[in-house]
Amino acid sequence: MELDEKISAAALQLGQALRQDARVRAYLDALEETQNDLEASALEKKMYEAYKGLITCQQVCEQLDSEVARSFYDLRQQVQTHPLICKRYDMLSVLQPHLNEVAEEINFVLGVDFSAMARP
Repeated sequence: MELDEKISAAALQLGQALRQDARVRAYLDALEETQNDLEASALEKKMYEAYKGLITCQQVCEQLDSEVARSFYDLRQQVQTHPLICKRYDMLSVLQPHLNEVAEEINFVLGVDFSAMARP
């Protein structure tokens, strides 16, 4: 078995093990619930479109259009208070420390700090 095959097999095993973890499962369930909810998914999409508009305005205009900014901040507030989206963020905040531990373990075994390599 080549090294690439060993790495692929190990990555597949890790992915399968992570999917069985209760924290990962809870996050994935919350993510799916959010994606399947028309209101929540449309609200997030609308917020990201408003964000793109805000960034474009900042890059093109000398002065930020207050209506574009207000629209974005209003949408962001709606997104941050939507029950399903809040649940997803809560599940992610529970999951993130666990994923950090997994990443640290991988870094230790391989002798490489991948998170440091990813930083600019």
